[in-house]
Amino acid sequence: MAGEVHGAGKGPLAGRRMLFVAPDDYPAFRVDLTELFSRHLVGRGLSIDWSLFRTDQGVARVEVRGPERFFLPDKLPGGVLRKIRNRLSTGAVRWGLVWRTLRGEYDLVQVRDYTFWGIPFLLAARLAGKPFVYWMSYPVLDSRWRLAIDVYRPVSLPGRVARFLHAGLGKLVYYHFLRRADHIVVQSRRMREKLEEHGIPRRLMTPVEMGVTTDLFSRDRVEPARDPRLDGRKVIAYTCSELFGDPLDTALKALVHVRADGHDAVMVALGKLADHEREGMSERLAALGIPDGAVIFTGRLPLPELLSYVKAADVCISPIQPVEEHEVATPTKLVEYLAMGRPVVATVHHDQSDVVNSSGAGLITVFSGRGIGEGISRILADPEWGEEMGARGPAWVKANRDYASLADRVERLFSSLLTPRRANSTDKKMAQQPAAR
Repeated sequence: MAGEVHGAGKGPLAGRRMLFVAPDDYPAFRVDLTELFSRHLVGRGLSIDWSLFRTDQGVARVEVRGPERFFLPDKLPGGVLRKIRNRLSTGAVRWGLVWRTLRGEYDLVQVRDYTFWGIPFLLAARLAGKPFVYWMSYPVLDSRWRLAIDVYRPVSLPGRVARFLHAGLGKLVYYHFLRRADHIVVQSRRMREKLEEHGIPRRLMTPVEMGVTTDLFSRDRVEPARDPRLDGRKVIAYTCSELFGDPLDTALKALVHVRADGHDAVMVALGKLADHEREGMSERLAALGIPDGAVIFTGRLPLPELLSYVKAADVCISPIQPVEEHEVATPTKLVEYLAMGRPVVATVHHDQSDVVNSSGAGLITVFSGRGIGEGISRILADPEWGEEMGARGPAWVKANRDYASLADRVERLFSSLLTPRRANSTDKKMAQQPAAR
């Protein structure tokens, strides 16, 4: 996993081993895994056993990287039988980790974003007398339900039925299961409010937002992209891990409005264009009246190259679709833009509105092509004002969303969960000793 580990580290988590089970990809690329856990918490002495969704191919093995161990199932190419065997191998690895949990091999057990896998790990942790944490990075059931109803990409009928069943059955057990966790980490204050509506006590929840490592996202350490396609033009940057659906369509319509306002603007779409969006994109741009070269799809880029385009941008945009499952998010792209000192145009959203209003580093608009386009044009028409706004971003991010400070919050939480058990263990040992005479 990326993220440098700085020695054994010292702190309240030193010498402790945690199990972390998540549907995130291995090898991991999400910064809340690579930076928050593998860099900062491991650097402070925490050891982690990982069970992730394997995307590379290979036979089952345990990969050891210093204080981190990755429990990998079989993932080999082949037909239906091989796919079934791969699934069985994943299940075998997971149940093996349940057994390790039951035997008390972990000081802390954490499951992230699984609807059902959390149940056996919760039970095993409870029987072993170890704390269990559920980490909710997005509203799992709401997203499953929406994916079943609204088809953003081609899906088979059995696939849609499976999503309905997953979400429907999950609603019967999910919130009852959450109430029995020792603690729940949520992504935002709004997510905490939503879970309170389902009867989850507020005292059981701690918000930990998505953040950045400001050492990496530093304007002073990055050179602007030297791409001749940007020369002499106003540059709009839009980053997303995968570009598709209404946010992309709205961003393109915003570009149309900006160009209609008289700005020779180019939009750099930083991220992978979804396969189902790729077909017919040229015709789609032509239908919107966007000329050749006014949109650049870069594909997924190494971080330094991506940041070079962000630094070259006159304005960066963060369109978040106003649907229920998105309202609890803390969009990473927004704080990345701010860390790089760029002015932003972001759409109305609980966290985005808080960030932009408190930092003063951009504008908030409605989620529409016209609304975003008008915000972009205001900044492009007064570049000095835009630079003044952008300059406010880095200090705000350093104080509020740097992963070093977020790691402090998580370290305190984990320590508080472990301390009562340590104290209880000491009390039991003292009770077993003969009284002094």
